Amino acid sequence: MKAEIISVGTELLLGDIVDTDAVFLAQMLSRLGISLHFRSTVGDNPERLKETLRLAFSRADLVLTIGGLGPTLDDLTKEAVAEVLEVEFTEDASHRGWLEERMQGRENIPDSFWKQALVPKAGRGLPNPTGTALGALFEVAGKTAICLPGPPNELIPMSEQSVEPYLREKTTGSPAIIQSKTLRIAGMGESEIEARVKDLMVSGNPTVAPYAKTGEVHLRITARADTRDAAYSLIEPVESALRERLGDVVYGVDGETLESTVVGLLKLLGQTVAFAESCTGGLLAKRITDVPDASQVFGLGLVTYSNEAKTEFLGVPTELIRQVGAVSPEVAKAMAVGILDASKANIGISVTGIAGPGGGSAAKPVGTVHIGLAWEGNVISEHHHLLGGRTDIAVRASQNALALLRRFLMNPDDAQFR
Repeated sequence: MKAEIISVGTELLLGDIVDTDAVFLAQMLSRLGISLHFRSTVGDNPERLKETLRLAFSRADLVLTIGGLGPTLDDLTKEAVAEVLEVEFTEDASHRGWLEERMQGRENIPDSFWKQALVPKAGRGLPNPTGTALGALFEVAGKTAICLPGPPNELIPMSEQSVEPYLREKTTGSPAIIQSKTLRIAGMGESEIEARVKDLMVSGNPTVAPYAKTGEVHLRITARADTRDAAYSLIEPVESALRERLGDVVYGVDGETLESTVVGLLKLLGQTVAFAESCTGGLLAKRITDVPDASQVFGLGLVTYSNEAKTEFLGVPTELIRQVGAVSPEVAKAMAVGILDASKANIGISVTGIAGPGGGSAAKPVGTVHIGLAWEGNVISEHHHLLGGRTDIAVRASQNALALLRRFLMNPDDAQFR
């Protein structure tokens, strides 16, 4: 079964509302093994909505609409679906009576209010446990349309209580599970990843798809099978092959974050870390302290944004800054040693760079970042040239700093750290 989701509402096109409903429905369809090929968003315009519906029915067996079921004149989704599918309405007497009871004592109720009780003759209404508008299920000539309300507090209960059981029954006998597992990668670019695993990305089941994120890449492995266990059995050998080719740049799976992985390693090894930050402005400390129990491994972070702060709080020599500049491997190393001494932690991490949009030069363009790592009388630095705007550079710098720390924790005897 092929499905399409159509979200209706000008407020969605304007960006006033984030479409979390479509995400919820997409996840539900995935659980049921229903292929979602397209998602569309259309404003509150009847003609454009009907045009979108005709296109959707031409390429999908199942169309789910979100929004436009309310009592106002611009709530026309159900009517548009009925016109496209050439279906007439009938009134649900029980729901009409419930609405009348609810509105008892109120005056000047518009006629449009009562359309919330209309249901398709070729189909049925869907109960709304938390709202006034019935949902609608259309079944015409092998096509199914399900019209759902826009507010999540109405759409989610209706979907869970009525839509999912209906679709589960409809899909009985076909592969009912689409299961995914996402490998999270830091320290290797999308192009290099693709070059290493390209042949694994062309299979039909499971599929492997890359997603570039800020500072990292995700590889999503998706399998279709009759059961969840069978899907994972398909995923497992592909995951093993990916890990073998990519090595330790794969830091986690699914919802794991780089910071949670680092905190877990620090706790496991009984180590502590401290941060001296400049261009990241405290982002490293924020990311670490967002992880529960981070206090076991992190006690001090300093944002030494000015040269004077680097000297006063980290002991970076003024003459060193004058000679090589604050954005340099030498200063990054001095900052890392300084925060290590000030904190008494096992590991000191520093970040200094040019986040822009100004401050760059031919020798040190915007995006130049140096990361320092100090431990037990040793210190190294890494140089990066990062792309993007000011916020992107800060996020990427923090990502590279955490990736460096993770590599060190996993393999301190690596040649990089000698």
